[in-house]
Amino acid sequence: MNLRDEMPFTPLQCRRLFDAVLVHDEIHLDSPLPDQVHLDYSTEQLSKCYLISWQLWKEGIDRNALARSVENIYLHQSFEPDERLVFKHVRAKFKHLRCAYTTLDRGHRLPRGFQQLTAMMGNLKDAIDNKQGATARWSAFVLGVLLTRIPFELLTLNVNAFKPSTAQSFRAHILQQMDCIRHTLAKTKITPKEFHESRKIISRQVALYDNLKILYPSNFHFNMSRYVNTINGLMGTMHDKFVIEKIAEPNRYYVNTFEMPDDLRYRLTRLSERFLELGGKGRSGINAHGLPLQAY
Repeated sequence: MNLRDEMPFTPLQCRRLFDAVLVHDEIHLDSPLPDQVHLDYSTEQLSKCYLISWQLWKEGIDRNALARSVENIYLHQSFEPDERLVFKHVRAKFKHLRCAYTTLDRGHRLPRGFQQLTAMMGNLKDAIDNKQGATARWSAFVLGVLLTRIPFELLTLNVNAFKPSTAQSFRAHILQQMDCIRHTLAKTKITPKEFHESRKIISRQVALYDNLKILYPSNFHFNMSRYVNTINGLMGTMHDKFVIEKIAEPNRYYVNTFEMPDDLRYRLTRLSERFLELGGKGRSGINAHGLPLQAY
């Protein structure tokens, strides 16, 4: 699928999606988990979920302005107030597209270059937030190089050549991701790195249901979005502390272990078990509204 000339979504739809992206870790402890989950979406629906993510990213990124901002960060190792907000918004769009691509592309694997670019943004933010001047300067230098025209075009080439997942591949991917969470939950203690791997899976679920609730509004999509957003918020608060500890003592992130809090374990267990209940059978031909796919 060549996306370059495809931007079918209205500014209002993109605005609503971006509003959702900005609160992707908002905590609603009383948010209900639906009694049943559904994974039966058509290839067209999955393509639209990616396309709105791509359009939000494509229309919302000014590479030259971002490069100038990164150059200023390189010089001063700090954000100006307006730069911090702009950087936050740009990074949010990159992260959302990263999650959408991994979930919705037929290979379910993020292009390495795009991953490196997005990860470097996170490294820069963490270094500045934790007053690591030398690391911030190095991260800004590397990011500045990646944002020059030719490297940037090469790094984003694959996200512009998205190939939509089949319905069967999408279903298998989500179930495999939930298996990974169950594998982690089976351990009494886990490392911060293992915790972060589970959080990445939840982040992809957040991006997926953000897209679905904008494109295909329903109580199911809305409730799933709030439930996974809550988990993402709880995990994010914990992971921020691990990042600070990692800066002080890197090995702790990979070897130290801890017990996951009971509330978070309960929420993750409930979510993963909902998908386990599909049992590989599902409800073929039925969408999240309980309607035949062709009526969606």
